[in-house]
Amino acid sequence: MTSTSPTEQHRRLVLEAVSRFGAGDIAGFAELLGEEFVSHNPLVAHDPAARSGRQAFADYLSGPGSAHLRDATVTAEHLLADGDLVAVHTHVATPQGDLATVDLFRVDGGVIIEHWDVVQPIPDEMPHPHGMF
Repeated sequence: MTSTSPTEQHRRLVLEAVSRFGAGDIAGFAELLGEEFVSHNPLVAHDPAARSGRQAFADYLSGPGSAHLRDATVTAEHLLADGDLVAVHTHVATPQGDLATVDLFRVDGGVIIEHWDVVQPIPDEMPHPHGMF
């Protein structure tokens, strides 16, 4: 019997999260977050005295400010995993325009417990032939 390394398990967990998010399955995505999940995104309102980090992030993703993301097509272009950290570079095609994102996740105990992200609009015209991915 072969077993997968913790890093490979973390990698698979994040790919599953990206897949669920890309399918618009916010509840399924939230199932992969730890109860004490922390998002460092400044748009996610989270008062730990009022609700869990997991619920705050699910509420953000389900809210009106994220509607364009729920209708998006999400493609993981690159993935890097090192210990408990997994970074994924994604192409997010939304009705309002495409985005290049990098999400960094910290994993512990089989769930995602921390998240950072950087989001960049993809311009219609590039000043070089290299693309965003």
